[in-house]
Amino acid sequence: MIKLRQMRGRLNGLSKVILSSALLLLITVACEDDESGQNNVGTVLYIDGPSGVTPMSTQTFTASEAGGSVSWSVTGNATLGTTDGLTAEVTFGAVGTATVNATGNGLEGARAITINGVDAILLEEGGVAFSNSSVNDGGSETVTLTFAGPLASAPTLAFEGDFTAGTITSNLAEVAGSGMTQFIATITGGTGNGQLMGRMLNVTAAADYGGGVTDTLRVDLHAVDNVKPLAKFENPDEVAVVSKGGAVKFMVSASEAIRAVNDSMKLALDYDAGSAGTDTLLLLSQSEDDASVWYTTWTNTADGDGSFTATLDQTTVVDIANNDALWDPATNVFAVNVDNTAPTAFTLTATENDPVDEPRVIDVVVVAEELGSTVHWIWLPYNSQFTPESPADFDGEGAGTTKFVASAGNYKLFYLEVDAAGNYDQTDGVANIKRYPELTGDQEEGDKDASIEVE
Repeated sequence: MIKLRQMRGRLNGLSKVILSSALLLLITVACEDDESGQNNVGTVLYIDGPSGVTPMSTQTFTASEAGGSVSWSVTGNATLGTTDGLTAEVTFGAVGTATVNATGNGLEGARAITINGVDAILLEEGGVAFSNSSVNDGGSETVTLTFAGPLASAPTLAFEGDFTAGTITSNLAEVAGSGMTQFIATITGGTGNGQLMGRMLNVTAAADYGGGVTDTLRVDLHAVDNVKPLAKFENPDEVAVVSKGGAVKFMVSASEAIRAVNDSMKLALDYDAGSAGTDTLLLLSQSEDDASVWYTTWTNTADGDGSFTATLDQTTVVDIANNDALWDPATNVFAVNVDNTAPTAFTLTATENDPVDEPRVIDVVVVAEELGSTVHWIWLPYNSQFTPESPADFDGEGAGTTKFVASAGNYKLFYLEVDAAGNYDQTDGVANIKRYPELTGDQEEGDKDASIEVE
């Protein structure tokens, strides 16, 4: 019986060990954080937020529900900022560690934070910026380098590679107010054409940011460009005459990307006295998808008859490296006529072709008053109530001869002359054309006009 009691005591002791282990496991699991709050230490109160941060950054932390409000505190390289119930802002200091603590309703939690260093490297996006990406011989432009974090000192920039046709006239210096993250240098171009490469050695992060050293940093600098762009000044739609409200497009196109000197590519418009137009200065704008094309569209305001000239200031056109353009053709002036007077001296004759079986063909010959005019026409029965008023109302257009197949009867031929500027007279005219029955035996076969009458 004694041995039995001893065995029973041992079993009870083993049970206690198992129970204690299970409880320890349960407590350990309870103390571990869920996916949104890793590295928490405590019993029930969890703190959500990052577990890894960078120096001098400000982060927001949130505690789980604990009666609606908790008390916050921090230890290590951190400063407690604004708190609002269950949230707190914390600003971190130099590389190292910190802990964010929260207590409330008898519960408490803590979140361990690692403050990581920042590599001494350029930003992947926006790390290199140019005042202009190209320079020519003697031209100077700047390059601004932006690093991922503050540096201990300004790095030194040097050329690297086979093409070194340039000078670093002002080496890297901190951009004021950047906190040692931005540095600017001035590059002056030399002779030849090519891509400048830069190199920086032993670039060192600030001590608070880990003091890491990057042995070598390389960067593409400016392109040296001493080739003049080939450019031309165009009236691409070949508009030679406009009326009031008519538009003319002027364009400069080049063999490479171009820009305006002082952001102003200038085009002067000068009206003659008869046009009654107002002289003006236009600025060309870069095409949205092609930096080699600049243009402007001018809507004519003159209400008289005359002309204007558009003169391009070619000295305001350069390429990205500031090279002057070579012009081919050399012209920098276009003249455009201004015409606000509708044509009126329209003539019309009608004849019948050699007699054939009915119906017969009537030839109408039109002679416009102005060179370059278009004549619009429409044939209608004599009793038609329709009266065309604009070019869109007519069903034929051209110049010279229009043919119409007509049986004997009365017709209306409406006609409208539209000149090159778009002017027309709504009262231009209508011809009443009578086509009599077939020729009589007394008439000559070649007498084509015998059965046609034009009023």
